[in-house]
Amino acid sequence: MNSELMQYGVLPELCALKLFSEFSELEVKSLCQGGKVIVNDHRKVLFKAGSKADFFFVILSGAFKLVRQTLQGDDAIIHFSGPGDVLGALILTQRNPLYPISAISMGPSRALKIPKANYSCWKDNPTLVFRIQNLLSNRMVSLQQQKVLNKSSLQAKMANLLIELAELQSTNSQQTIPIPLTRKEIADTVGASVESIIRIMSDWSKKGYVVTNDKQITILKSSKLIEFMGAEI
Repeated sequence: MNSELMQYGVLPELCALKLFSEFSELEVKSLCQGGKVIVNDHRKVLFKAGSKADFFFVILSGAFKLVRQTLQGDDAIIHFSGPGDVLGALILTQRNPLYPISAISMGPSRALKIPKANYSCWKDNPTLVFRIQNLLSNRMVSLQQQKVLNKSSLQAKMANLLIELAELQSTNSQQTIPIPLTRKEIADTVGASVESIIRIMSDWSKKGYVVTNDKQITILKSSKLIEFMGAEI
């Protein structure tokens, strides 16, 4: 583990994460014992729902969409996770745990894959358990916000999603979503047709609220998007 972390220069990245703030380099090495760096291209599966959970993951860079299959067999995106997020950890206390969701990379992404056996060190550390629970709580808040917006306009749902994703990485008044996001992925997340998403994105682009290219969306006027959300409260 230590040689791989040093070889890929991952240890400084781990120590810089909020997850490991106030932990020494030696402690981080111990907690990540046996870890392996996974490098995923765009839309590559990190782990699949229903498969045996022998590992948990710390996201190093990029982002992963967490997907659950609906009764109709469609993929429903329930969350987007970025650097510092921990995936598949809390279920490891279960007997014969299975991943309840799939994790798929959004653009080139990296994660540290840590053996299940090492989770005993994590669950015995109150600080880490608290931080992981906070991460999970944030996901629950995001899901709750989506439910609150279920009966809202499509514009409100889209505004909420784009602002939430932009918060993964922002600079001043302009907020760039740091992951490649297709119109279909937006549609799958907010429960709408691709055609409706294209129509609204085109309208927002013309009005100067957002600017888009093949790979990224940048919010130019977040206040305008927030107005759509506020109108639904």
